[in-house]
Amino acid sequence: MDKIKRLPVFSLVVLFLATGMTLLPLLPQNNAAARESSLVRQATSLQNLYRGLVSLSFDFSQVTRTGGRERQGRGNAVFFRPQNLHDKTTGGPQAITHSVMRWNYTAPDRQVIMSDGKTLSIYTAKDRQMIKVPADKMDSDITYTFFAGTGNLLDNFEVLPPDPRFVYGAANKLQAIRLVPKRPHNQIKAVQLWFDQKNIIHHLVIEDPFGSVTELTFTNIRLNSLPTKDQAKLHDILFFTPPPGTEMISR
Repeated sequence: MDKIKRLPVFSLVVLFLATGMTLLPLLPQNNAAARESSLVRQATSLQNLYRGLVSLSFDFSQVTRTGGRERQGRGNAVFFRPQNLHDKTTGGPQAITHSVMRWNYTAPDRQVIMSDGKTLSIYTAKDRQMIKVPADKMDSDITYTFFAGTGNLLDNFEVLPPDPRFVYGAANKLQAIRLVPKRPHNQIKAVQLWFDQKNIIHHLVIEDPFGSVTELTFTNIRLNSLPTKDQAKLHDILFFTPPPGTEMISR
């Protein structure tokens, strides 16, 4: 998958209480333990927020920098996770029984990336193709695992203060932390997140082991706003049917 189409992490991550775009000064050893404990508490709070959501939607802009080149993209995304599969208000023949995510890229080219918990589908309008792969391949994507509420951040990542190399214009209103995989990861070297006092992520930076850096900014963020009692409307929002003539490719 092209890096510009990388699924944000959002799967979603964690906190270092810092304001602005600078690191706090080095702390004495006794305070270092307290800081680490604070990070763990913040990480748990952030993860619990996203795990507790039924739906999440937002607009996004994306910039990927590789070897002096820059590529941009933008669009919108939606995540849905049923909380009670036996809830009669959401039951019926169209009841959605798996977590679903959908990314709609509107630029630079139209692309739809969707997972229904079983299959990951990638539709590219200009190629008139839809590629399908098993959804379990998404388990290694931090964006999917975080926003989908799966996995445990503290099991897989070290939580560190933010790296001052990366700045964000609205950082004075947000907190920031840096996540580094505990074990080598073939896609992720580190992730830096900016989030507000309600633990909602507004910006993130993903570094990969090959020197590429992807930045994602989220706006128009909406929590639990999908019409969960209207299954027909929910299907229209979450699922995508490619137009006639689309080439279907399974991998």
